[in-house]
Amino acid sequence: MRVLQVGKFYPPDPGGVETGTRQMVETLARLGHDNAVLCFAGRGPYDDGAGPTAVIRAAAWATIASQPLSSEYLLRLADLAPRFDVLHVHCPNPLAAVALWLIRPRARIVLHWHSDVIGKRAFRALVSPFEAWLCRRADLVIGPTEVHLQASNRAALFTGKGAVVPFYVEPGTTSPDRLEPASLAAVRERTGGRRLVFALGRLVPYKGFAVLIEAARRLPDDAVAVIGGGGPLAGELARQIKAAGLGQKVLLAGRIPDAELPAWFAACDVFCLPSVTRAEMFGIVQLEAMAWGKPVVSTAIAGSGVAAVNCHGETGLVVPPGDAPALGAALATLLADDALAARLGQGGRQAVAARYSPEAVAQALGAAYARLDISAPRTL
Repeated sequence: MRVLQVGKFYPPDPGGVETGTRQMVETLARLGHDNAVLCFAGRGPYDDGAGPTAVIRAAAWATIASQPLSSEYLLRLADLAPRFDVLHVHCPNPLAAVALWLIRPRARIVLHWHSDVIGKRAFRALVSPFEAWLCRRADLVIGPTEVHLQASNRAALFTGKGAVVPFYVEPGTTSPDRLEPASLAAVRERTGGRRLVFALGRLVPYKGFAVLIEAARRLPDDAVAVIGGGGPLAGELARQIKAAGLGQKVLLAGRIPDAELPAWFAACDVFCLPSVTRAEMFGIVQLEAMAWGKPVVSTAIAGSGVAAVNCHGETGLVVPPGDAPALGAALATLLADDALAARLGQGGRQAVAARYSPEAVAQALGAAYARLDISAPRTL
């Protein structure tokens, strides 16, 4: 099949949805399908001509409620849609919904439901009719977990169309070749050889790092929490650490280069994903920690798939979002019980091998696409 991936942004622009989009492109290519990508131009720089997949990036002239606006995007989609058998639309992307409502393409439509539109009530009300039309028009709806499909406010429109296709751990993630001895030594020096709770992500409110800082009060004296990543809350979080007198318990590492991440995962005793809202719907970073055999402490966010990835008692521990005492207690439990931590870490490795490998994802995506019949295109 000829498949056009219709998304917001695409690597090297960072983000979980962007990574997931690339994984779908690469998986479909391994399954023998031809791909192209239509997205918005982000920060760059880009070298799109170097890869096997054509990537068309449209310039946006404004962004409203996290939605880039671009007349070039609309025109490109109208021009490209007739050339493809399948339009694989990564949601939320309200502009794509409006464009497809106008175009009424004859191709089969696959929705990849990364998330509902969260918050933004006025904007959501404006685009809701177009999104509802697109959900009714879709031939297949893919969710990274069952929760994505069942807890969506569009769940009633997914009946009979849903398929679960998770994301995968990148090949070679835990390869010894990626673990630089100098980086590992630097991590141990920076943490003073203490037990390590590692967290990683953009420093924004929904990541819940303020809760982790408060939870660090309950860590034993021989442990430290390190938060890797940059973002707009860096100054605020630093002030919180100072005001709480937790400078010896919590370190802000800043943005960690990709080449150094294996050392942090290898050195940590526990990985923590303390997110507090449905803006966190999957948490690919959990999979990396699980691949390294590390137990994960995450949160049970209503309507999010995070706790479906990190299964309580199987791959880690799950606590209520925003509950610093519960988060601190869970972290302290794993730091104090080596046998439990090892069992959960091994459970994570097994889960990655069984459900989150490239081969497992290819099997799930191939089965989903096999349900599409492109022999009789239709228009609505």
